[in-house]
Amino acid sequence: MMIRNSILIGLLNVLTIILTWGQTSVDTAGAHTYTNYFISPVAHTIRLAGSFGEIRSNHFHAGIDIKSSRGTVGDTLVAAADGFISRIKVQAGSYGQVLYIDHPNGYTTVYAHMEKFADSIDEYIHNLQMESKSYEVDIYPDADKFVVKQGEYIGLMGNTGMSYGPHLHFEIRKTDTEIPQNPYLFNLGPKDSSNPLMYSVSVEGIDNRHTPISKEIKYINGKPSGVYGPEYTFDVPAWRAGIAVQTFDLMDGAPNKNGVYQIKMFVDDTLYFHHKIDAVGFDETKFINSHINFDEKTTNNRTLIKCYVSPGNPLGFYPTVINNGEVKLFKNKSRKIDLVVSDFYDNESTYTCYVRRREAKEGEIKEKVFQKYFPFGEDLKVKLGSCAFYFPKGSFDKDAYLTYEESKDENFQFTLNKDSEPLFMYPVVSIPVENYDTTLYSKLVLVHGNKTSFGGSVDNDSLRVRIGKLGSFEVKVDTIPPKIDVKSFLSNAVGKPFFRFEIYDEYETRGYARDIKYDVFIDGEWVVASLKALGNTLIVPLEDVEPGDHTLKIRVEDHSGNINEWERTFKN
Repeated sequence: MMIRNSILIGLLNVLTIILTWGQTSVDTAGAHTYTNYFISPVAHTIRLAGSFGEIRSNHFHAGIDIKSSRGTVGDTLVAAADGFISRIKVQAGSYGQVLYIDHPNGYTTVYAHMEKFADSIDEYIHNLQMESKSYEVDIYPDADKFVVKQGEYIGLMGNTGMSYGPHLHFEIRKTDTEIPQNPYLFNLGPKDSSNPLMYSVSVEGIDNRHTPISKEIKYINGKPSGVYGPEYTFDVPAWRAGIAVQTFDLMDGAPNKNGVYQIKMFVDDTLYFHHKIDAVGFDETKFINSHINFDEKTTNNRTLIKCYVSPGNPLGFYPTVINNGEVKLFKNKSRKIDLVVSDFYDNESTYTCYVRRREAKEGEIKEKVFQKYFPFGEDLKVKLGSCAFYFPKGSFDKDAYLTYEESKDENFQFTLNKDSEPLFMYPVVSIPVENYDTTLYSKLVLVHGNKTSFGGSVDNDSLRVRIGKLGSFEVKVDTIPPKIDVKSFLSNAVGKPFFRFEIYDEYETRGYARDIKYDVFIDGEWVVASLKALGNTLIVPLEDVEPGDHTLKIRVEDHSGNINEWERTFKN
């Protein structure tokens, strides 16, 4: 009987998917959407602080950021459709407190940065935190544990994790692949009657290995109609050109500059390049640094979206790309470039310019100086100076030229290329450390740019580290314990709901380096204390502490095993 019921439920789910996919709607702006299966997860008008596919640091934004109705935490959140809670995660960084709800139509909705879960979920999570003695938990409840109906209360909007203000980060993912989908496709989003903004256009000369050899940027301005100018002619000292545009989208009800939905580039009236962000997977989101001009972003904090595609860029939202989007140039013939930027509701802005080839001036194109040429699409094991490197296939999005320098002053230092060049995997470097005191081996870390630690571990007198950036590195001896700063503590805490501290280490951690581990004890008993990674804010709750005299102890430990403890008595 159970097997028969399971088969029936499965058939019903399939039928639901078929029926819902058959339903479409067209809104007043003419934008094609899927079913109205989902309702808004908030009760107030949706205003956005961030759009789907928006360009963030090292990733595409996987959902929409819905603003708080009052600018504070506490807005009611509801299930967007019937389903069951399939995952509950609590963490100091990233999404903070987050719920995942699976729905019968084959999609999962995600509710991130929550302030509070519904009481039954809160109690369930608290018990697991106490059992594991960890604030951070990641669990997958049985399907019948938390069944929800559309519109049912699931918790409150918050500001937990890597969040800069109260909002709901809301996603719709395909359940089977976990690939985030654009919520606009499901008719969830704000009104939008504004044309996208365009600020500047870049034209790069590109060699036969897809490497930029020249760059010229022109600022442009537009009219209310969305037509931008002036129509510059770019003279390029190369046989090919790559076009990029600095552009943002505006939406009704908020001043935020959001990411754009699609860009088309026409060359002599032929569509050469088209990007349209309806979905983007987590396994490819790091290639955002191939989608933009990473050098310009790193050097000048200007986001130029490329209208050409490097050979190692696997992003799947380019419906049309001719010749990698690279424009072949002629000396005596200008090629017309039309850029069309549009939002989901077909508001668009346009810009026209011209490109042509010219001869390079003497000394204009610098000859490459490098120690190792790395063909795209291969693994590479190479010795550079004292260090051994292993670059897995896919570390670069095109052929790479490795430059290396090292020095052995107080600490071992090396520079591998520039940090304005993108890296898409975590290469392994082995660094000889036999000159360091063996008693300090457990304290050795590899630091990038004086502030970011990639950690590492010593094996056979070599520090082995996975690095996630290029640039300058230094082996350092980390013997400094994390800091514990008191922000609010009273020895007489009667009526006080919580104590607040900041805990932080000398170095930020990245890649495979371990973040700070912390424990909080009241009268020797471990208690659940939340940590918000943004600001390193530790909250010690006092609501459940009995009246009387108590002892509070905080213990923190970093990647290198350095420990700091803070202890005081208080009255509640």
